[in-house]
Amino acid sequence: MSYFRLIFLFLLLFFPSSVWAMGHVPAQTTNNPLIGNAAIDAVLIKTDGTSSSIMGLRQGKKAILIFWETWCPHCYEELGVINDNFASIEQKGIKIVLIDVGESKEAVKEYFYHRQMKLTSFVDENSSLQESYHLIGVPTLIFIDEKGIIRNVTHAFPSDYENYFRI
Repeated sequence: MSYFRLIFLFLLLFFPSSVWAMGHVPAQTTNNPLIGNAAIDAVLIKTDGTSSSIMGLRQGKKAILIFWETWCPHCYEELGVINDNFASIEQKGIKIVLIDVGESKEAVKEYFYHRQMKLTSFVDENSSLQESYHLIGVPTLIFIDEKGIIRNVTHAFPSDYENYFRI
């Protein structure tokens, strides 16, 4: 029995749980096949009940698409950062575009309500954008420049996010 405890202790010390979570993925992904291509557009419903084009919401500005889900602990952390810095990010001419993957509008609204977040999100209930954007997990942040070209992909909100619009 102590042999198993020793193995467990070894695994716990040398392979912390962050290794198994999206939060450990390198911040900047420069080899993503989307980089340098035009962002993919879709019309989706939002949590406020309206529907619109994802790229139309961008209005010719830089944008950060953030794919997320309510069950994801890293998404919770990243959305907290976004919620706290939303106004200052948009003052810099950068649109934040949240897209919940695979959940209902009601579930997302309830999530925001219980966490007291003043955010609005698109809801991709049938995960139609998952394949188009080559999502390997959530959160996934996609940085789109003024021309609608994808410049970077990451899995955590970087403190130097303005630099992520450059290749």
